[in-house]
Amino acid sequence: MKIYLTEVEDKGKKYAGPNIVAENWSEAAEAAEANGLILIGEFVEVFVKQGLMHYIEEDIYNKNRILH
Repeated sequence: MKIYLTEVEDKGKKYAGPNIVAENWSEAAEAAEANGLILIGEFVEVFVKQGLMHYIEEDIYNKNRILH
């Protein structure tokens, strides 16, 4: 199972929505649509630096890895 992030729009403002746990993007998109949510991406990884949470961009994550 994967975690998918959503947002919701109300009166022109966007807010973080609930996470959707689903097998794949298609299932998550169906659940989001059924609940009036906007599917924005798949949760991959978060790291904390100086007390703030940041998402790791997949290409940056892979660039910093050394493979031998």
